[in-house]
Amino acid sequence: MQQPKILVADDSRSVRAVLRRTLSAAGYDVILASDGLEAVRSAQRDQPDLVILDIQMPEMDGYTACQEILALEKMSSGIPIVFLTRDTARHLNLLGTQLGAYLPKPVTDERLLSTVGQLLTADAVEEQTSGVVACRNETETLAEPSSCTEMTDVD
Repeated sequence: MQQPKILVADDSRSVRAVLRRTLSAAGYDVILASDGLEAVRSAQRDQPDLVILDIQMPEMDGYTACQEILALEKMSSGIPIVFLTRDTARHLNLLGTQLGAYLPKPVTDERLLSTVGQLLTADAVEEQTSGVVACRNETETLAEPSSCTEMTDVD
């Protein structure tokens, strides 16, 4: 059986390194991208089973990358998208629910792996809805995310 492929797009080198280590140790095949444009290109080429996106990235932000990834012909409809970001805009909870998940940074390894495992299991059991969902930026904010010690942007 082939390992599930996870595309990770984050402009922080340290976050990419932590995610690669954590996900690889759990048995996932990890593809890294340092910005949204690279993420779209990687998604088209590698056809991942799940995508983890930061929101604030150079070249192309996570919202635009999300829209472009979901619009790719090669991608199956319903690929889970996990928004892993410091951005605390209220709409991210809704987007996460519709497309996969929203995890505020910092996130623990346990929460990340639990979320990824649940999404990949749910995706394998039943196809997600194929309705069109817009990935867009809103200005409302949530309360500060809970404090964790695992992952922070340091570069």
